[in-house]
This record gives sequence, structure tokens and C-alpha cells, in this order.
Amino acid sequence: MIDQALIKVEAGNGGDGVVSFRRAKFVPRGGPDGGDGGKGGSVYLVADHNLATLMDFRSKTDYKGTNGSPGEGKNMGGADGEDLIIKVPAGTLLYLIGLDGKETLIEDMDEDGKKILMAKGGKGGVGNFRFRSSINQTPRQYTKGEKGVVKEIRMEVKIISDVGLVGAPNAGKSTLVNSLTNSRAKVASYPFTTLSPNLGVLQLRNGQSVVVSDIPGLIEGASEGKGLGDEFLRHIERTRLLVHMIDPYVPEQDPVESALKRYEMIQGELKDYKIDLTKKEQIVVINKLDITEVKEAFDEIVEKFKKEKSIDVLGISAVSGEGHGPLINAITDRLSKIKKEPFVIKEAPVKIYNIKNLPNKRIVFGKREVLELELKSS
Repeated sequence: MIDQALIKVEAGNGGDGVVSFRRAKFVPRGGPDGGDGGKGGSVYLVADHNLATLMDFRSKTDYKGTNGSPGEGKNMGGADGEDLIIKVPAGTLLYLIGLDGKETLIEDMDEDGKKILMAKGGKGGVGNFRFRSSINQTPRQYTKGEKGVVKEIRMEVKIISDVGLVGAPNAGKSTLVNSLTNSRAKVASYPFTTLSPNLGVLQLRNGQSVVVSDIPGLIEGASEGKGLGDEFLRHIERTRLLVHMIDPYVPEQDPVESALKRYEMIQGELKDYKIDLTKKEQIVVINKLDITEVKEAFDEIVEKFKKEKSIDVLGISAVSGEGHGPLINAITDRLSKIKKEPFVIKEAPVKIYNIKNLPNKRIVFGKREVLELELKSS
């Protein structure tokens, strides 16, 4: 799962103004007609819900807008540089990296289609036509175009979904996502089949559509970086409802005790994360009712969880589809009671820096100093 990336964005430079004088037959002393340079292309970032990872930024890390063209004679302005649009997954956090290596959280791309100006293109320089006056009828002054803004950015993805499936490796999460949403998540009989969150769209009983994410399996110590680490716990932060899937089947072990032990392990990792994720609404599901040992022990598992954890559990078979109807009903009911609130950034206030208040000294604006051009007489 490529959910972090470092990139450098650089806006295009503005084109230079030019020095030019009108040349035409029977016009021996034409006036100044040097045009202005075009502005440099800016760099924009746009959130796209069709993207899930930052894989595209692994091989390419430098992005640059097009430079503006220099002005021309006959008072013709140079062409503006083309803006560069970079698509990032919805749910991407953007951190500005300073010279000292410190990061400042500047934006949360939390909405599909959200577009922000990341690096502004340089202004075009002005040609000598702009310097004409009653006392300076043959100006030889012009200005160069400004340099485009340069920034170094770290991006971090946090998946935005309504329902997140959590559980130990090989609990059947990917199989359930495939069954409920007709997605094509990879499924196999070995742990850590899922290396990145799989997304699917589930149609609820009330006609609404919600996004379901299959969070890669967690092991004991995941909140401390063990196994696949807490790289995937962050994706649960924005999930409205958790569906905790438990596979109680372990050969030669009591399914009841196994179910309880696995529940407590996952809940412990959710609690030990930097944000207590156990406070989120949860539905606990016992998977693999298609296995005889689990089927026979299910009533006892229900009683055990009710007695010791005060939790009602559902039983399903992700493979056969048994229990999917009641599960969808439960998801519909629980989501209808959960207020959909925007994700709030707590690390730092959201602020978009512009050319007037940028703290990053790496950014060069260029000086609009007036330059003299010595013209050789022909």
C-alpha cells in the first residue's frame, strides 16, 4: 500500500518582456511595441475518489507547470504557460516541508473534486511599450518574468469510507466485500492477502449507497508497528461504522474461546492506537458459519459475548451468503443513527499559504528589476 509520498511541485516561470520598436516603410522612428511575457502555469491538486493509493507518485516525484512565453514585437503578448493538474486520492493530507525539515499540515483533500492551488505561476514581465512616456519616447527598459513558486510536499492518504471491515488476517473481509459490493478484491487462504484497502459500494435497504472498505488484517502489536504496523489503522480514523469480523475456527481449539480471544486482541489494538478507535460504532460478526464446528458453537458464542461483553453478535458465511441480509439491515440501521460529520484535522489549523505569507524560504519569487538593453545601431 503506497499511502505516503514526497513530491516537489514547481510552477512555471513567467515569460520575459521584450524591447522592440515599430518597423515599417516610411516610418523611420516607430514607437516602442515590445509586448509582455505570458504568465507561468500554476500547479493544482484535485481530489479524485477513483484513486485509492499514491502508487503513481512512486516513480515520478517532480512536477512542473509550463513556462510562459516571452513577449514579441507589435505589442504582442507571450502565451501563458499551461497549468498542471495533479490528481490525488480523496482523503489525502498535504504537508508542506520547510528548510528545517519540519512539516506543516496545510490541506485536507477530504472531498471528491476539491481543487487547490499548490504552486502559483510567475507573472510575466512587461515589454518596453509599458515604459513609453512624453519624456521617454524610445524606452529600452523591460522586466523579466517572475519565477514560479516551488514547494516540497508530503502526501498521506487516509481512506474515507462509511463502513470499514476490520479483523485478524484471513478473517474473510475481502470475501465479504466481494460478495456485498461485487468488487474484485484479491482472496486467498493465507494471511496478509490484502496489502491495501479494497473499496466497494454497497446498496442499503433504504436505497442509499455507501462505501465499504476492507482494511488489511491486524495482528497483536499492530498499534506499535508490528506486522503490517499501524499503517492501516489510520484508515479507520475516518470510517463511520466498523464491522468487526471474527473467524473463530482454529483446528483443535474451542471456537467459543477462540472467538472471544480474537475479539479482545483486535479491540486492544484499536484502543491502543493514537486515537481510541473502539469509541466508533461497531457491529461484531462471526464469520464461517459454513464450517460445521462454527455452526454448532454459534449459539454458545452469542451467549458468551452477551454475558461477558454485553454485545449482540451476528453470524454470517462470507462464502455462501448466509446472514448477509440481516447484516445489511444492521448496517442500514446503524448508519442512519450516526451523524455524518466532516473529518477535523487536529494536528494543525488548515491554512493555504500564498505568495504573500509563505514561510518556506525555498520558494523564489524573482525580482521585477528594470533591465536596460543596449541596442546596437544598425
